Amino acid sequence: MCWKFHDYSSAGQIVALEKQLEIQTKFYKLNLLCISDRLTYINTLKGSDIMKKLIFLLVLIASILFASSICFAQTPFIDVQANQALSDIEAVYGKGIMIGTAANIFSPGEYVDKAQLAVCLVRTFDLNYDHIHFIKEPLPSDLYDDVANDIWYGDASMTMAYNNIFDFPDRMFKPHQAVTRAEVASAIADSFKAKNLQVITTLIWPGYSDIAHLSDKQQSDIAFIYNTQIMNYPGNEFKPGEKITRAELAAILNKTLSTIAIAQPEKE
Repeated sequence: MCWKFHDYSSAGQIVALEKQLEIQTKFYKLNLLCISDRLTYINTLKGSDIMKKLIFLLVLIASILFASSICFAQTPFIDVQANQALSDIEAVYGKGIMIGTAANIFSPGEYVDKAQLAVCLVRTFDLNYDHIHFIKEPLPSDLYDDVANDIWYGDASMTMAYNNIFDFPDRMFKPHQAVTRAEVASAIADSFKAKNLQVITTLIWPGYSDIAHLSDKQQSDIAFIYNTQIMNYPGNEFKPGEKITRAELAAILNKTLSTIAIAQPEKE
């Protein structure tokens, strides 16, 4: 799976998906049994009980519609229904960009670390390093001292480096360090550059009062994601050092997907 304290291997993802399917299937079978019992009861009613039969038919139809809405919901997560980013979570889950921390748990309030963000960016932008020719098989240990060669985010960490996304001082990827709004803004802007994509927007400098101390590049990256509406926060503060939650990242990535859809290849 793709989030901390769980198995992040391919086998782990398969197990998680199988559990999600099992939960949905059991719920669906339960509702089918209930519906079958109700149909049997309706058929036992006599013609004089036509009004009662009609009421039961209406109740049955409502049950079927409710069961369908639950069984075929966009996600199996039980902790996101009241979250304001529900539609975004459904969207990125449906596209395989983000999955749960457990079979039916999304953990929307948990912070996102660099390893998680790297994997999600690879999936969102379809990033790779196929444009580079190596004389030997590339390994995370060629670049980092804190990334194992067989770790679940190893390939994504290399993809970040070979596409100039993130800063890696002293050969440290810092995979479990929570990412901030400023870091996510720069990572997304750099991902657009890596894919050679440009977005036509109205250039408006964001009026945030708390970004003047950032580097020119960071301010430029924030201006880009502000103008593309990917990260456009109300008020006069961007809060660049604030950590990103899983729910917030889902919203950001869903907006990123919409922006990618209208982006054009940048002319060389």
